[in-house]
Amino acid sequence: MITKSGKQFNMFPSHAGLRKYILYYNIVFPENDTFTAHYTLMPNACGTLSLAFDGTAVIVELWGASLTPVLLGMEPNSYQVLLLIQLSPYGLYQITRQSQAEFADKRLSLEDIDNELFHLLYQAFVMSRTATDLANICEKILYRRMEKYVISDALLLASTVISDSHGQVQVKEVARQSGYSERQLNRLFLTQIGMNIKNYARLTRFNYVLKHIQTSPCFFAALSQQAGYFDQAHFDKDFKAISGVTPQKYLKTMSDFYYDGTEIYDTISSKED
Repeated sequence: MITKSGKQFNMFPSHAGLRKYILYYNIVFPENDTFTAHYTLMPNACGTLSLAFDGTAVIVELWGASLTPVLLGMEPNSYQVLLLIQLSPYGLYQITRQSQAEFADKRLSLEDIDNELFHLLYQAFVMSRTATDLANICEKILYRRMEKYVISDALLLASTVISDSHGQVQVKEVARQSGYSERQLNRLFLTQIGMNIKNYARLTRFNYVLKHIQTSPCFFAALSQQAGYFDQAHFDKDFKAISGVTPQKYLKTMSDFYYDGTEIYDTISSKED
């Protein structure tokens, strides 16, 4: 079992051949005050594989695509080491080949869903001696899951259209560009991501807004226009509906929230160098 030997947060990007499905590996050595009582995960349509050691047992979970905020609070502080394998929106389907509609917004035991993957990742976690070893072994295990290509080309094209527009595109336009009907696309998105296409576009726009709040001084009137909202009132209402807080409160209390972008963890890690 690895022990802390340096940084508290350790970020490892995935191999270029896996980046379509795996965004990065984050290995954390929490302390008693690392996470606050209000620590909340912001929804981003992505799934996660989580492995944690609490001093007695290794807990291995599958977190389905996030649609709503999840209050984690100080739970991670009780772990000695925590590995989060952050996946792309369709990464979990590529790995499990199971309908994501059943997993969305849930934390489930990986052993109950994929016994083989559970044992492989469990062994990697308990046998690794360094954070780098752990990331590399997990990478090899997951790489074997990518040999058979299962993601629909139509879904890849549709998700690219949504991403390129930062979520500011009509479903009918996505359908036109993909060559599929809206009904067919919704079926693909529900199965391979865990939500319908409209909700996926909405979360894409929401995370585009979060990225701008994180990286630059925030003038919400200008940002609401840039993000394609009718006016700031509509922007404020949609932001609160998704996140549970107003944009103004989010800006004041950002340390209580987990924005799932590498910009944040790069900043945290650099502070510890």
